[in-house]
Amino acid sequence: MSEKSKKGAITELKAAAHFMKQGFYVAKALDPHCPFDLVLTDKKGQSCLIDVKTKSLRKTKSYNCNIGTKINRSPSALQKRMNVQIYIYDEEKPDSF
Repeated sequence: MSEKSKKGAITELKAAAHFMKQGFYVAKALDPHCPFDLVLTDKKGQSCLIDVKTKSLRKTKSYNCNIGTKINRSPSALQKRMNVQIYIYDEEKPDSF
């Protein structure tokens, strides 16, 4: 497993713990190609699909973006059709979900 994969897996677990503390039931996707990472369900049975991303900063200058600026993450076409919500985790602000 690459360092990037490990970081992503750890971030998903931190997100799951965060949402459980908020009172949600949390299920984790098993398929590595799944368009979402977590399923959150509230006490009323309402569910939403979550794709967890770790906040990333640019290491090099590109186009109009400078070094150190946040890299934006957009949902894929499939994620848009499925109404998957993207949550960005900031390691410097652990409660930033």
